[in-house]
This record gives sequence, structure tokens and C-alpha cells, in this order.
Amino acid sequence: MELRHLRYFCAVAEHGSFTNAARQLNVSQSGVSGQVRDLEKEIGVNLFRRKQREVTLTPEGSVFFREAREILIRADRAVGVAVRSSQGVSGTLTVGLCGPVTAAFLPKLIRNFRKQFPGVTLALRELAPSAQIEALLNGQIDIAFTRGISAEFKPSVCHELFLTEPLVVALPKGHPLASEEAIALNRLSEERLILYCREGAPEVFDAIVAVCKKAKFSPKIGDTPRSWQSILTMVEADEGVALVPSCVQHLRANDVVFRPLADRRCKVDAIFAWRRNESSSVTDTFLTLLRAKRAELQHVNKSS
Repeated sequence: MELRHLRYFCAVAEHGSFTNAARQLNVSQSGVSGQVRDLEKEIGVNLFRRKQREVTLTPEGSVFFREAREILIRADRAVGVAVRSSQGVSGTLTVGLCGPVTAAFLPKLIRNFRKQFPGVTLALRELAPSAQIEALLNGQIDIAFTRGISAEFKPSVCHELFLTEPLVVALPKGHPLASEEAIALNRLSEERLILYCREGAPEVFDAIVAVCKKAKFSPKIGDTPRSWQSILTMVEADEGVALVPSCVQHLRANDVVFRPLADRRCKVDAIFAWRRNESSSVTDTFLTLLRAKRAELQHVNKSS
């Protein structure tokens, strides 16, 4: 059954006339009559009583009219939703939160997105960096923020570098190294290092171990918490010092000081990713805003 048949039928039912229905639809009267006859033949029911100057619904036609009108309303609504979605102004989007790496910029970006596209239902989901890509491929999120993508997942996702941030040293207040403007990495060779657990962010853990070995020492790894806030709490309690991405400085820590490394080449990447071969105007619209934010941050970093 074609929607056109239903539209012609409903127009005749509403106007009580094939002539008036044809005028309203801007088609010929014979075209309307033919479409209605085809509809009646298809469903095997007479929908109208036809008189010389009047067309009225049969009891079966009245029942059919109520349902047909509802179908057309839903169809028009579906078309509107599809058009708005194609323009990136309606639909759903779930974004993965990745601890402090997204804390500095994502809240404002989300607020702006919601203002521009109030028809999009947007949700946030907090996940460790290592869990983001699996959640992306499972459809739990649509945009992932993470530190790296393993080779096995690269064929299934698209990704771009968002920013590269330096590693900094987190120290308890009063620590002898806290008075230095920049700290040579080998000065940490005898320190107990608190690192984010490898299972949660293997790229960050491995990068820290690698830069320590490059500085000619093996790190003395102490605790490996599963949250950056817990790392700062342990540093504040004088349980050790930590090497952390610079974004961790946005977290609250009253008695922790941060110092840059003398070797500014000690850095880690933050990337964003989305599913490959899955077109979505809502996702594309969000990615456009995300790239604009990246350009803005890069400009700020170059100016500072």
C-alpha cells in the first residue's frame, strides 16, 4: 500500500468530493479517482458511497480514515525527523568522558552544542581510556576520547589527534624538588612513583616507563590507582610523587604542586575517535565543533 493512495483517500474523505480533493492536491480528478479505486481494490473494501454530487464514507471507510490519517501524521513526522537529523539538528549522541583530558574543554563545548541543536538528545558516559574504543564499537558511545588505539581496532574506527600534552611532576608541598622551576627527569630516579594503572591507560603508563628508561633509570613504581584524583590524594599524603599529563592540574589538590619537566619532549597524546563506515549527521556536526575547539586550543598554545 502506497502512502500516495492514503493521501488521496484522506483528501477525498476530508473534502467530501473528488473534485475538491483533486484541486487541493493539484492533480487531475481522474487521477484521484483512479488512486482511490486502486486502494479499494487492494484492501477489498468499499470506502466511499458515491452519489452524483456527494461522496460519503462507508462505516468501513470511517474506521479506515481514522487509521490512515494517523499513519500519514506519523509518516510526515518521520520525514521531518529524518530531514532534521540529516542536518545534524536532531537525533541522539553519546560522548565518552575521559577524566581530566576532557574536563578542560568538553563541558563548554557540550553546552554550546545543546544550545545550537536542542533537538539532539546528548548523553555523557565516563569511561577509562582503555575502555573507550570497545564501548565505541559496541555502540555504547558515539565519540570516544582516549590515549591510543591498538592495531586490532584501527580498521574499525576513524581517529584524529586532539592534542599532545606534556607530562608534569606532581609533588607534595614541602618536597625538596617543589622549589625548582623545572625538574630533570633523572632527579626522580630515587623517588617512589605513583602511576595511573596500566590497565586503565596503557599508553600513558608505557610512555612514562619509556621516558624514565631513556633517562637511564628504572622507575620505582609504588601504587597504581585507577583514578587521577586518587593519585593526587596519595601525593598529597606524601606517599610518593607522580608523573601525570598536564590536564591533571585541573583537578582539585590543595597541597600538591606541579612542576614541568626540563625535557619538554616528554609528552602523551589525546585522541578522539568514531566508528568507521557509519554516516551520522549528528556525529559529523559534533566532530566539526570538536575540530574547531582543537584549532582554538592550538592557537592558544602557540600564543602562550
